[in-house]
Amino acid sequence: MDFAYYERTIDLMYRKFFAKRITITLLALLIIVIYSLVFKEHLLVNSVIIVLLLGLTFLFLQKMQEFPKVYAAFLAQNEPFAQIIKIEEAEYTYNVKKDNQLVVAINKKGARNLPAANKQYTLLVGFTKNLFTMQPLEIYYYDMLELTYEEKFRLKRNGYSNVPRFLRRFTWGNLKATAGNSVNFILGNLFFLFILYRLLRYLWRFVQMLF
Repeated sequence: MDFAYYERTIDLMYRKFFAKRITITLLALLIIVIYSLVFKEHLLVNSVIIVLLLGLTFLFLQKMQEFPKVYAAFLAQNEPFAQIIKIEEAEYTYNVKKDNQLVVAINKKGARNLPAANKQYTLLVGFTKNLFTMQPLEIYYYDMLELTYEEKFRLKRNGYSNVPRFLRRFTWGNLKATAGNSVNFILGNLFFLFILYRLLRYLWRFVQMLF
């Protein structure tokens, strides 16, 4: 019942997710093409980037059309009986856990908690934080009364700390966590960081030309 009722809502979320990425990719593509035509520099590198971005755009377009198949797979897993999972809420993610092991981290941004027909449960709909995934959409039932909080998030949420608020970001634990997250982000997104670097260089070149 919930899947039929919320199908349009989830479909719109799914399409919006990929439409945003297509728009960003096309914007990057436009900047690189204009730069190449105006300055005629780095043509080989830019040609490779253009091909890759075009491929990425077509991949996103293909994925956008796969919602019926993806949704049917979730229906098959949750009908006639819904699978109930445990959720741990962190600062930026909802962590889906099984046997105390992380299954997937769902990005809080863009996620929705939809009331289920069975008032005991909530339908969590969101997208995985992992950038490189064949299927980002995640749909789960969970019991809000059994929702747990990641320890660091729980303490932060309750405002508990022995360190003054203005000094918390400089604690060893926070600095270590920030450094670790930064390293993981850089290693996991080298291609996109490279594209971003080129785009910033090209935009700066346009600014220099105008002024």
